[in-house]
Amino acid sequence: MNTERRKTGVDVVGDMPWGTHFCLFYETTADLLETLVSYCKAGLESHEFCLWVVAEPLSAEDASRALKRAVPDFDKYLVDPSIEIVAARDWYLQDGTFDLNKVISGWNEKLARASARGYAGVRVTGDTAWLEKKDWKDFCEYEESLNQAVANQRLAVLCTYPLSACGATEILDVVRTHQFAVTKRRGGWDVIETAGHKQAKAEIKRLNEELEQRVVERTSQLTAVNSELTKEIIQRQRAEEALLRSEAYLAEAQKVSHTGSFGWSVSSGHIVWSDETFRILELDGVNKPTVEGILDRTHPEDRAFVQETLDQAARDRKAFDLEHRLMMPDGSVKYVRVVGHPSTNDESGNFEFVGAVTDITDRKRAEVALRRSEGYLAQAQALTQSGSWAWNVRTDARFWSQETFRIFGCDPEKVKPTWSDILERVHPDDRSAIAERAKMEATLKEESETDFRIVLPDGKIKHLHSIAHPVMDASGEITEIVGTLIDVTRRKRGEALRDGESRILEMIARDARLEEILESLVRVVEAQFAGLLCSVLLLDEDGKHAKHGAAPSLPDPYTKAVDGLCIGPKAGSCGTAMYRRELVVVTDILEDPLWVAYREVAEPYGLRACWSTPILAHSGKALGSFAMYYREPRSPSPAETRALEMATHLAGIAIERKLAREERERLRQAQADLAHINRVTTMGELTASLAHEIKQPISAAVTDAKTCLRWLHRNEPDVAEASEAASRIVTDVTRAAEIISRISLLFKKGAPQHELVDVNDLIREMIVLLRNEAARYSISIRSDLAGDLPQVMADRIQLQQVFMNLMLNGIDAMKDVGTARELTIRSQRVEDGQLMISVSDTGIGLPLQQHEEIFSAFFTTKVHGTGMGLPISRSIIESHRGRLWATSNSERGASFHFMLPHEVGIRRTSAQDDVHPLSA
Repeated sequence: MNTERRKTGVDVVGDMPWGTHFCLFYETTADLLETLVSYCKAGLESHEFCLWVVAEPLSAEDASRALKRAVPDFDKYLVDPSIEIVAARDWYLQDGTFDLNKVISGWNEKLARASARGYAGVRVTGDTAWLEKKDWKDFCEYEESLNQAVANQRLAVLCTYPLSACGATEILDVVRTHQFAVTKRRGGWDVIETAGHKQAKAEIKRLNEELEQRVVERTSQLTAVNSELTKEIIQRQRAEEALLRSEAYLAEAQKVSHTGSFGWSVSSGHIVWSDETFRILELDGVNKPTVEGILDRTHPEDRAFVQETLDQAARDRKAFDLEHRLMMPDGSVKYVRVVGHPSTNDESGNFEFVGAVTDITDRKRAEVALRRSEGYLAQAQALTQSGSWAWNVRTDARFWSQETFRIFGCDPEKVKPTWSDILERVHPDDRSAIAERAKMEATLKEESETDFRIVLPDGKIKHLHSIAHPVMDASGEITEIVGTLIDVTRRKRGEALRDGESRILEMIARDARLEEILESLVRVVEAQFAGLLCSVLLLDEDGKHAKHGAAPSLPDPYTKAVDGLCIGPKAGSCGTAMYRRELVVVTDILEDPLWVAYREVAEPYGLRACWSTPILAHSGKALGSFAMYYREPRSPSPAETRALEMATHLAGIAIERKLAREERERLRQAQADLAHINRVTTMGELTASLAHEIKQPISAAVTDAKTCLRWLHRNEPDVAEASEAASRIVTDVTRAAEIISRISLLFKKGAPQHELVDVNDLIREMIVLLRNEAARYSISIRSDLAGDLPQVMADRIQLQQVFMNLMLNGIDAMKDVGTARELTIRSQRVEDGQLMISVSDTGIGLPLQQHEEIFSAFFTTKVHGTGMGLPISRSIIESHRGRLWATSNSERGASFHFMLPHEVGIRRTSAQDDVHPLSA
């Protein structure tokens, strides 16, 4: 019979064993809901499967809502499902009729499914409000059968009956067919006893009366004996007092040590426990100890082990010592140690065990906490790559944590750490310093730190940081050194890579040669990993062939063999990476199909692994590749992958900068050529004006030469007059030479030459050069030049071209106007220290809403214009760090203004690297 007690959730009933079948009479639906919600809640919390059969007026929705209010996370139980709520007519009246066998089979089926899913049992409640008179007899028969059906099953059934539907006969039938009944009326509870229950009480009363009679008779007999026993009692009292004192001492000792005692007669099964044993097992002294009771209190997972141990001890009659768990009523777990020794009772001759039961829960919890703490520490050390160590100075014994073993690459199962093991791992260059450090730490009474390297069997080098702390005895002598060992390899590698990255960026910033930059980059990466060989290949302009970039550590024959490599889908690691524009990892060159065509090239030099990343421009175009080689098959580590990404990024910056510099140089040359063509074209258009400008001083020189000859051919040559005429010749020829020189400079083609230029002088020269062109169209030229202008560092010819373009544009704009025609050139110094020059005309003005569009390449308002004069002029001014713009005059005409910083010469150091587009 199953005696396990289960909480009913109904206070008046208390706990119940499995196999309980009782009923509830209720007055109101509220009373029914309150009772059944508590009943089901207790079942759910005890990991039981619950089935609630509801009948009108109570619905399944009402039951669900009530449970949801009372049971936390009730939805979880519904989803499992750990509870089902069904209508009475669906459960009891299948096929429209009541069949007690089907219903009982339904309970058993639910029990089987619940047991298979691991539930403790099944708790059922069913309401009978649906029951009609015609079904009453069959239902009573069903209730009687249910008593037998639930017996010895992990089933508990509560049947509910509405008092309003039950008369006296029905109530008697219900009480008769249940083990007991409870009634809830007007908020109070009543317990209705069954006939069997009443009969048992009457029998107990009769037995009590018989017992009292026997007591009276026995009392008279004992009175006679009492006097004889009095003496014996007094004697025994003294012995008992001594025994009690001894037992009290023993009980106190057992209580303090959490150790109880027991005796177990194997043949009779009789067991004796001390009070402490009862306390440990949380059982009262009323219940007689049994092996079954002990097993029932034993944790389910340990039960078979305990049973087997006890059986073997009884069979072999040998001592036993075991540890196991107890499952307490409140669900808590205790750990106990049970030690039993075989003994033979001198009086009965029966074989028995005597022993002790010790509560070791606190010790076990401490052990679990210690193991958990050790686990956390091991995980923390693994995460931080920090191991711990200890060295007993007196015994030379050493302790390493698991992480320390891992750092040194040793197996803790095979290696016992010794000083020779440590020195063997230390890098040869650091070995002598570490040996001296160890001697010093043995006597140094303060904390110390040191950095050193170790070499693992595979050749890998690690950087370690060690912290040592002395432990001293009462006399102040060092007994032990404890410390931590931190693997700082990743940090050291990161620092080296960052330093290398800074050096490479510095080289890029100062425009070092690309070959020098790439070789330095390769060496920076190679220095971080033992046995690593790196290379950089550059993609040729045709986009199909790779050429050598840098590979200082690879064999020269191999480097030459891959120079000119044609990229493709199976062109080794580098050619494939450039072709696919993605990382390509080849862990074994001799096995990978990507290397079929190049395997014979790599194999003679022992190259076995190669991974390559394409170097990409911002546009996504492949520029080359950066590759890592090893002489053994392997895959890239995370650190190598990060270094590869860094190297590829820096190589991309360097290559793009070189390409951009070359492109700027080509663009600058194209602009210079275009500007020269513009000057030559403009000068061609001014041929007549320039010829007149040159002809004037030459004609004057001819006239003066004739005059000089006349003075010299007189009978008496007038040398003074002739000398004066000759001087005028020199002046006129010099003037003509200067004009020709200025014109030839404008035709000159070459790189910009920066020098200090007086802008006002430049304006005056251009006025002289263009005054005849202006005079052809009756245009006057006026200048308004500030006297305090500083010189600027600029290209004289380029500024002349700007003035010529702007002044000729002004002349063209006034050719066809009928009003006064005047070209005004002004220079001034504005507030921020810059020079501003303005060229204003009184011509037709600017096109509406096109003040900026006129500076676009090929935009022109002239019939035969090229549309390049203004864009070239703006490009020249911007290359001098200035600005050129146009405005409409208030009355008529337009003004072109440009500003130049007077410190442009200081800022001009890198001007040749700056190209301004003509359409700016």
